[in-house]
Amino acid sequence: MGPSPLLFDLTGRGAVVVTGKDRASFLHGLVTNDIKKLTPGTGCAAAFLTPKGKLLADCVVLCEDDRLEIDCEPELVGKIEELLRKYLVFNEVQIGNLTSEAAVFHLQHSVAGNAVEELLRKVIGLGPAGALPDTPHAHVMARIPFEEKPTTPETSQVAGDEEGVPVRLISESRTLFPGYDLRFPRSRAEAVRRVLLAAGALAASAEMLESLRIEAGIPRWGFELTETVLPDEVGLRERGFISDSKGCYIGQETVARIKTYGHVNRNLVRLLLEGEAPASGSEIFFEGENVGAVTSAARAAGSGPAAALGYVRRERAAPGTRLLVRTREGDRPATVSGVHSFAGRPSR
Repeated sequence: MGPSPLLFDLTGRGAVVVTGKDRASFLHGLVTNDIKKLTPGTGCAAAFLTPKGKLLADCVVLCEDDRLEIDCEPELVGKIEELLRKYLVFNEVQIGNLTSEAAVFHLQHSVAGNAVEELLRKVIGLGPAGALPDTPHAHVMARIPFEEKPTTPETSQVAGDEEGVPVRLISESRTLFPGYDLRFPRSRAEAVRRVLLAAGALAASAEMLESLRIEAGIPRWGFELTETVLPDEVGLRERGFISDSKGCYIGQETVARIKTYGHVNRNLVRLLLEGEAPASGSEIFFEGENVGAVTSAARAAGSGPAAALGYVRRERAAPGTRLLVRTREGDRPATVSGVHSFAGRPSR
């Protein structure tokens, strides 16, 4: 199978559920992407905006047969639930929060290859043709069977486990290489973890995932994504968060005006620089002029350069631009290397 896939435990990520016959039209009017076009087994990235077009939250919306599930960072769960309830007036919509009941694992390639897909097919028995989702945010239901019936109290079977644990497999790229989220009942987390590790996955830390995220140039809430940011500053349009053809939603006027008539004054960029990773907030300079600041950074793997993300003035954001990052050790040269859009799954 080659290098072991990496297994990250993301349990705590939000699972806000929207049900009722008006669920699609209700959420469609609140976020930047086209919710009405989703069909069961598909999903999309989206953002909630202020009336002036600034970010309030980012998320992924997963469409199931009878509900929409909103996946988000743990710190956004309460905020998104509050936003939904704020606008819930006469709609036939119910809002639920299953975050505390859900476990979320992420299986991630460590290098280019098919190791994750091979592991999943072995564990779930999908067969050579495969039924794995292969477009961003697409998802399928599957079951992870157990060769031996659990016998200890902490791993005892629960209702519905006779044929294995029900798992939703979701195509999600959280680093440079494609990967999959696995969502399933939290009560079965340890049993599923053991199965995946026994099949060849390698447990990895949250710190490693954060480093891989930064190296790939993927923005994250609380770092690159905050309430001071416009979607076009961080490239959410290129990342598939924004539909230019849908009807009205909160903040649309600003988003449309930027696309049609203007541009933003700053852009998120990825920087490469030698040595240790600079601290968040480190100032960025071009020929003595302050042009931005670092939002997050990761130490280099091996002998490679450190990677940092930050906002810089639009005219200094072109790939190849040479900048200086001010650190406690002095000014360090940095080169703009751009960020990845992930409009589709990277080729392997």
